[in-house]
Amino acid sequence: MSRKFLTNNLYLKPFFDEINKYSEEVHNLNEGSNIRDIEQLELSLKIKLPINYKNFLEICNGGELFAVPAGIILSEVYISSKGSMKKGVSYLNESFKRERRWTNMPEEFLIIADTSYGDTICMDLETSNDIDARIVKWSHEEGEIVNSWERLIDWLMEELEIGAMLVDYDGTDKE
Repeated sequence: MSRKFLTNNLYLKPFFDEINKYSEEVHNLNEGSNIRDIEQLELSLKIKLPINYKNFLEICNGGELFAVPAGIILSEVYISSKGSMKKGVSYLNESFKRERRWTNMPEEFLIIADTSYGDTICMDLETSNDIDARIVKWSHEEGEIVNSWERLIDWLMEELEIGAMLVDYDGTDKE
């Protein structure tokens, strides 16, 4: 039986309803984090995450969208009780480390995902209204923002729309 992501959060429900239509092997999403680990992340990074992103992390703590062959790597909260950090995983905890960031990337950008072609998806914490924040795509080649979305859900739904053009719900490639 495939794992389903359930939420009563009306903001995030369209995303998870669509995710649940796919076969299990299409997306490789982690179980959610607990609020204590998310709050510990905020303390250690000295940031305040918008409520909608915290809710997202409680349902799905990172993973990969359209995992076959390579999709969007969603950043996750590192939880020390689950062992050491793994290579190839994008951890929110490392978002502000110099070696994790592209040249000239603004300090207020929290890296929330990585594309398969090297760009990063960031949450612009400076635009947070405590509920949501602007999402931007930072081009590693151009060293600037190349796309933006007003809300987390706008970016998430666009990623699903793009992926749906390439992959069927059962995981087969579209022609």
